Amino acid sequence: MNFETYLNLVFPNGLSPHEALDHLLNVGVYIVGIGVYAVFIFHFYRFLASRDMFKLDLSGSEEFRHPLFRGVLRVLMYVAKYIVIFPIFAFFWLAVLTLILAILSKDRAFSQVLLVALATVSAIRVAAYYHEDLSRDLSKILPFAVLGIFIIDASYFSLQDSVAVLREANNHRELIFYYFAFLVVLEFVLRLVMGYVVGLIAFRRRQLVRGVEERAESPGRARAYPDEEDDRPGATAAAPAD
Repeated sequence: MNFETYLNLVFPNGLSPHEALDHLLNVGVYIVGIGVYAVFIFHFYRFLASRDMFKLDLSGSEEFRHPLFRGVLRVLMYVAKYIVIFPIFAFFWLAVLTLILAILSKDRAFSQVLLVALATVSAIRVAAYYHEDLSRDLSKILPFAVLGIFIIDASYFSLQDSVAVLREANNHRELIFYYFAFLVVLEFVLRLVMGYVVGLIAFRRRQLVRGVEERAESPGRARAYPDEEDDRPGATAAAPAD
């Protein structure tokens, strides 16, 4: 039995380089698609789940000697980040979650899809101020659920149904604005509450440290004046020796 006969027994349909290239091309498309989607979701959910999304770099403010200038610069940078930059990212989050839910939802109206998207983003932001690990787990559920469904059953998705749901967005501009404004206000409230809690904890800690330092200094003052009469209950002066 020669080698060609052996190959025909093992591969009765024969081996074709063109057929192999077609199959591998499909595999390559899946690999690239899944990889790009996974990388995007990885960075998306990590950013969405971060408590401090924008690091406030105020090192340049040290150039101003006057404390008033430094305070004004801090306020301007804070307002620029949470009045200008944050709303842009908030709208992006809401749009991405709405798109994902529109893909998953076949028979839901756009208003319901938008409501679930807002509730999901809001819950992620609230969880981020409690514990970032919780918010990360919550923020990656829906995106990776879409990926899992696509891998198992790609026929589940209907592009026409998803596009039909998204086309209703033009009829819900006011609702989109209300939800968007709510998300921005929610972030401000969370920042204020977090700042109050952190300030309260720092104040309590300073009080505790001050109390410990005062108690530590009390024996030193007593030893500094040994001739003072001991006022402790039950203490008696030593009788002079005869």
